Amino acid sequence: MTAMPGPRRRTGSSVPQPALYGALALTALFAGWWLATAIPGVVSPRVLPSPLDVVARFFFLAIEPFSGSTLEGHAIASLTRWLIGVLAALGLGIPIGVLLAWLPPCRAAITPIFELLRYIPPFAWVPIAVLWLGATTATQALIVFIAAFPACVINTQLGVSQVEPILLRAAKTLGAGPWTTLRRVVLPVAAPSIFTGVRIAFGNGWMALVGAELVVGKQGLGFLISQGQINDSVATIFVGMMAIGALGAAIDALLQRAQRVILPWKTASVRPLE
Repeated sequence: MTAMPGPRRRTGSSVPQPALYGALALTALFAGWWLATAIPGVVSPRVLPSPLDVVARFFFLAIEPFSGSTLEGHAIASLTRWLIGVLAALGLGIPIGVLLAWLPPCRAAITPIFELLRYIPPFAWVPIAVLWLGATTATQALIVFIAAFPACVINTQLGVSQVEPILLRAAKTLGAGPWTTLRRVVLPVAAPSIFTGVRIAFGNGWMALVGAELVVGKQGLGFLISQGQINDSVATIFVGMMAIGALGAAIDALLQRAQRVILPWKTASVRPLE
């Protein structure tokens, strides 16, 4: 009696790549956008400019200063403020998350204050931040910090608190002290959850920054959008929005690549069939 052959594994050549799906979706989106603006009377240019107008405006803003800077200058200003805020959030949020999960007295003391503050929206802090720091880079970096900080704390605390007790007992049996156990056992196990918090924090901080720049910015992509509204330039607004989306997607893609390098065991079990 011969054994029945098992199911054949699909080869990579017979399955469209994710990049192809993405390219097709983007092509369909831009085709629909172009058709909506190309047919007279369907959409007013004051509501939705044509893709060609947006591309032309993009190249103009890349070369000629608008509201004090070129598009590159506005993007660098936004990225600088964002980076200051999220690095501060990571530097403070991850250690606090570890303390909340690792030391019950710290959890009892810090949790009520943290739970009270984290439900205040970041933009509610804008008026008081302006009073404290003025309409400066520090104000916008503070808003980024406020938006990014809770995700760092919550995901770090979750990752540390979900470490299997048997691992802690094994480390203790082998003679490891509390800090050695934390460094050699707890943090590596909690690393995927911590990294998820980092990704969420980066995204939250980026979105909060743009909102802060709309209100108090003097430079940056959010400020560029507000100036486009003041100058009645819908194409400028679209260029700013697309730059914000493209930079946000690039940041997240870099984080995903970094996760695959730093935490290879996290993605090894979900590799597609080849």
